[in-house]
Formats: sequence, structure tokens, C-alpha cells
Amino acid sequence: MTEPVALLDAASKRYGRKTIGPLSLALTRGEVMGLLGPNGSGKTTTIRMLLGLVRASSGRVLLNGRDPVEEHERALRGVGYSPELPNIQTFLTPNELLSIVCSELGLGSHESLDESRRLLEAVGLAEYANTKVGKLSKGMLQRLALAQAMLGSPSILILDEPIIGVDPAGAVHFREMFREFAKNGGTILLSSHIMSEVSALCNSATMLHNGRVMFSGSLDEIVRAKLQGKVVVVEAEGLGEKEIGLIRNLEGVQEIKQSTGTIEIVVAPSATDMRPEIARIIVNSGRRLHSIKYEDNLLERAYVASLAGGGAES
Repeated sequence: MTEPVALLDAASKRYGRKTIGPLSLALTRGEVMGLLGPNGSGKTTTIRMLLGLVRASSGRVLLNGRDPVEEHERALRGVGYSPELPNIQTFLTPNELLSIVCSELGLGSHESLDESRRLLEAVGLAEYANTKVGKLSKGMLQRLALAQAMLGSPSILILDEPIIGVDPAGAVHFREMFREFAKNGGTILLSSHIMSEVSALCNSATMLHNGRVMFSGSLDEIVRAKLQGKVVVVEAEGLGEKEIGLIRNLEGVQEIKQSTGTIEIVVAPSATDMRPEIARIIVNSGRRLHSIKYEDNLLERAYVASLAGGGAES
């Protein structure tokens, strides 16, 4: 079994009368995990325990196989972190900030210059390299926080709400950067309350609510466990009772809802991908098929179903 690069084992953090946890999750190398939950659910506390920024009140926390509090420097070797609300000294410029971080990482002056230039270009801040941080927008600060997280070629990225405040074009660019990082063997833990971001980027997720884990697993596992059915949305012209009947008779189809030009087909969560067979029926019947896809918000529906079910994992 692959050793996790990040582990929380029944870890809890007490804040007066409030307790976050117990939380358990395991992040393996090459995995892109979404940490889901509304504000106040425990996402940031989870990340702070992993980074050794707060000590767990109980349970076990390991990063790179080490206690991040007791062996802070070794545990965080190869880890890049971008906080939700970057607190960067306003009198610095992006160039100056990245130079300081490079120095802390032990990079030489020439390498630091190359790294800073490369990453500011990558996050779209090259033209603001010598602008005071105090004059940057919130979205620009998020871009700068990501650039500093990626200094020194980390193998693990821990990102707390990295898309907040970023414009749509920047969000698309960030997604491509994260995909490329994962494609090259990187590991990502991405905290977000935006389900579409997690669906687009992650291959697994851990759902938190009121400081407890509701579910953890692959996105497909979450959908199968939390939903009574997946929805295939079909846009086609001229569908009649014959075509609808053929689709209804397919194994795994639970229900069909019709509206003008569109049908929604509810299929069992465990069913194999039925889109090719549905498309074949429509095309062979001589009808015009415009589109066929799974409903976009499956993960969001699974999360809402988890909340309605009320309970954390046992």
C-alpha cells in the first residue's frame, strides 16, 4: 500500500468550547484531493494542523511521514503553501518577496532571479514585478501567493481557497497550472467551497461539515454513495415515444423526465457510462442529437445529499 504523504488520523483541534474533528484523511503521492465544506467547516484548521501551524489537541498528524510540529523543517521540505488570505508586507514588491523566499529556500542569486521571473510570468504578474504589494488587487495577491508557493519546485501543493478573488480568465489559467503540476507527478490538497472547481481539478475529495468528515473518497465513490442516481442530460430534436421507450428499457435507467427538446435520464449511480448507448438509440432512430452529458453539478448534489443525511463518517 502506498504510504500517504499527508495524514490526519482522528486529529482534533479544540478552540475553547468548539472542537474541529476528529478528522481523518490520507493524501497519496500524485493525488489531487479537494477539501470541501462551507465557511467554518474546518478546512483551514485541517490545513494548519497539516502544516504544523497549530498543534492538534488529539490524534496524529504526519506530513512527509513526519510530525509537522516536532520536525517542522523536515516535514515541510518540498511543500508549497498558498493561504486563503495572503498576509504580505505591503512595502515589498513581488520581486522582493520572491527573492526573500528564494533565499530562505537556499537558492543562489542567479537561480532566484530565474525562478522569480519564470513564476511571475506563469501567474500573470510579470508587468507588476516591481509594483508595491499594497497597490495590488486581491486577485493579484492570490496570484502572488501561488507564485511563492511554487518556488523551489515543490512536490506537494497545499492550497487554501486559491481561486477566491481571481477573475475568470485567471481561474482558467490557474486550473491549467494545477493540471500540469499534477500531470508531472505533483500532489495537491485544494481547499474550496466551490464544487465546480473541485469537479474540474480533483480525482478525490474529503467533505467536511461542522468540523467532521462526512465522506472521503474518489469523486465517483462520493456520487455513488450519496446520490440515488446520476442524471444524463440529452438535447435532441424529434424524440418520440418509441425512442423514449427504448431508452427507458436500458438496464440501469431509473426515470426519464421530458421537456421541450431536452430529456433528463436518471440512471443508477453504479451503472456504467450509458451515454454511448443512449446516443446510438437516438441516432439510429434518425433523430438529430445536439448534446449528451452528465449533469454538471453531480458533486454539488452529492454534497447537499450528505448534509441532508446529517451525519459524519463513523
